[in-house]
Amino acid sequence: MRKVVLLLTGWMVLFNLTLMAQQPGGKNPVANTGSIYGKLQDAQTGKPVEYASVAILRPDSSVLTGMLSKPNGDFNFDNLTIGKYILKINFIGYEVFFKPVQLSGKTTTMDAGNIKLHPNVKSLAAVNVVGEKPAFTMAIDKRVFNVEKNLASIGGTATDVLKQVPSVSVDIDGNVSVRNGAPTIFVDGRPTTLTLDQIPADAIANIEVVTNPSAKYDAEGMSGILNIVLKKNKKAGINGQLSAGVTSLGSTNTGIDFNLRQEKFNFFINYGTRNRKSPMTSRTFRKNIGRDTTNYTEQLQDGDFYRNFQTGRIGFDWFVDNRNTITISEGITGGNFNRYNDQTQNELDINRELVRYGTGINNSKNGFRNYTTQLGYKHTFAREGEELTADFTYNYATSDNSSEYSLQYFNLKGDSIFSPIKPQNRYGSGDGKTTYITGQLDYIRPLTEKSKIEMGLRTNTRRFDNFTNTFGQNYPSGNFTIDSALSNNYHYQEQINAGYVSYTGAHSNFGYQVGLRAEQSNYSGETRFGQKDSYKINYPISLFPSIFLSQKLKGDHEFQLNYSRRIRRPWFRDLLPTIDYSGQNASRGNPDLRPEFTNSFELSYLKDFAHKHNILVSLYYRNTDNAITDFYVDTTLNLNGQTQRVLLSYPINASTRNSYGAEFTIRSQITKAWDLTANFNLAQTKITASNQGDNLTNQGFTWFGKLNSNTKLPWNLTLQITGEYESRQILPQGERKPQYSIDAGIKKDMLKNKALSVSLTLNDIFNSDRNLSYTTTAFSEQENYRKRLTRELRLNATWRFGKMDYNLFKRKNNKSGKESGNDMGGGERE
Repeated sequence: MRKVVLLLTGWMVLFNLTLMAQQPGGKNPVANTGSIYGKLQDAQTGKPVEYASVAILRPDSSVLTGMLSKPNGDFNFDNLTIGKYILKINFIGYEVFFKPVQLSGKTTTMDAGNIKLHPNVKSLAAVNVVGEKPAFTMAIDKRVFNVEKNLASIGGTATDVLKQVPSVSVDIDGNVSVRNGAPTIFVDGRPTTLTLDQIPADAIANIEVVTNPSAKYDAEGMSGILNIVLKKNKKAGINGQLSAGVTSLGSTNTGIDFNLRQEKFNFFINYGTRNRKSPMTSRTFRKNIGRDTTNYTEQLQDGDFYRNFQTGRIGFDWFVDNRNTITISEGITGGNFNRYNDQTQNELDINRELVRYGTGINNSKNGFRNYTTQLGYKHTFAREGEELTADFTYNYATSDNSSEYSLQYFNLKGDSIFSPIKPQNRYGSGDGKTTYITGQLDYIRPLTEKSKIEMGLRTNTRRFDNFTNTFGQNYPSGNFTIDSALSNNYHYQEQINAGYVSYTGAHSNFGYQVGLRAEQSNYSGETRFGQKDSYKINYPISLFPSIFLSQKLKGDHEFQLNYSRRIRRPWFRDLLPTIDYSGQNASRGNPDLRPEFTNSFELSYLKDFAHKHNILVSLYYRNTDNAITDFYVDTTLNLNGQTQRVLLSYPINASTRNSYGAEFTIRSQITKAWDLTANFNLAQTKITASNQGDNLTNQGFTWFGKLNSNTKLPWNLTLQITGEYESRQILPQGERKPQYSIDAGIKKDMLKNKALSVSLTLNDIFNSDRNLSYTTTAFSEQENYRKRLTRELRLNATWRFGKMDYNLFKRKNNKSGKESGNDMGGGERE
């Protein structure tokens, strides 16, 4: 009987609160929302308090919304606009309880904890004002760049997104570097078998740049970690978006995101297609220095690069209760990357006069399938900030490839010739598969308001199998036989186990974090084609310490000093001994490659001026032993009975690489409608490879700059202009020439609540993005030029649909026959 009375009383109180909350006075905006939850307990017995009236008050004490606590004492409020509130709890037999709560751009979910209700307890603390979310934020161990509104990457891939991110450089082949070094790339904090070109730009929420990772992160990566965080919709009800686009080069893209959220479940699914065409050309001009004479070779290729793929992701979150969440998702990506090239090869004498020429094709097709299964569990404790997470990720990828290569030489009259160079005619096919399994357990426990301890365990397992058969035509018989130099059957396996612990503390305005990570790894490889060979390397436990110090000063500015030890293990393609041959150039892996170790130091200064102007300055120094770098050597290959002289490249361990430099990132809100973000990186690099016997060394000064301008125009228009410049890059045996590009885009928001957006962008306005490098060896000097037609006009449209609906599956009958848009856990009526 007591429960019935309490229930009726609670309903009456809640009914009055709901009436007050639905009085005219404004809507709750859809965007920038969050949630507040907690649990009610009796202070004396510790039992849950059910059917208590829980209300969310505005700062002026007016009621926004309310609900009754559940039988287990839980309560939760979704779709609350970012801002400050007061939590009010009222129930017969208990004192009224007040608690200030706030949601911000950085904290959109708040656990109010286990609230104990008992007499004579009142709590109403001061509420802090939360400012506007900045374009980039700086934590003690990472920086987060918001890229959701970037126009130049709309309709593109993760490669296009990273081109817009400060501190990140992307070359014409999609190779990514941060401060002149290769970072480790994660997706949602986990390793992946996806390439950057396989991740749609529209699926990315932000990029986390961790230039000097703490012990919590993988020790892999000379220049830290780039974490690609994918979008995940958790809005209540049914909502999503449709997108489509077309470009001047004939490329197309489509996509759909769909989300359904009701009470304990959140279901999401997205699907997209990309069809991109990139005309490309290349020129290699080589001076061949012999003992008795010198001649020249020029290789020209012209063709198209096609990238066609589809990607989909499906999953759900199960909110078991306020503090336990289970997430399951499955991602599938498939498609092909095809290259079709016509080639011409010119042979010139010492006076650079044409002696003979050859023509042919150099085509390749590469198909792939990628499956990613993720299972996650998160438990939050009553203590604010305490949480336990467990994640399991399974990546499985398959690939297939085929190739065609031909080259027929002619004399100056145009007649076919068979001497001194015989015709070349080859075809090949193969397949491969990769399995990547990751398991991780993390625990965070706050000790005091300013200190916490973090610890975790992680294991990675990767298996790679690759098989390729290449057949070449023999002359004069014309028979095709297998070419052992270009065929392979290779198996690779890697196992990495790690554990870490770190402690974060603060005293007044001084903060610190000390951590230690231990990693044990082993990897093995086996060649199963021709002359069988294998290797197995076991590395004992290596320790990777990290130290982070920060000092906040008056006037919104801060200093940070940090140190970490890093490792870069050879990738399986670095170890793969298969030869990739094209004209007068060839490349292969090096099974004898060893990991490189880096000691990284960084001093940073961050200053905020009235929340309108931010400046971040970083001085850094990196010392690397056994540095992995490319090495070039003149050699001869026997291809189907023909001896051919080529410039062969493969990775080696140089003695050392030392880099030091300065990076500046500046964001300025010049007017309410115009903001600028600029990034500049200046560095001095020296590479020494004396262990190769030739005492190779090279050094030089490099710099990199990137500028992003955003302007809000009348009529809901947004104009964005971005540009970047990269100076020459130092190589052990040469250099890469400077390169630059400029992009521009404009977006128009239309319909109610800006539901429809149309954007028009022009990438690489001056068609200037290209790769030009020079390499010098004892017997050759080579210039290598490659260019894709990167100037592309893109037209894209995005339509967002759906509304907040907290009563999706409930029906309420009333005299008018209308359905209510809210239940007792919802916000204001729209």
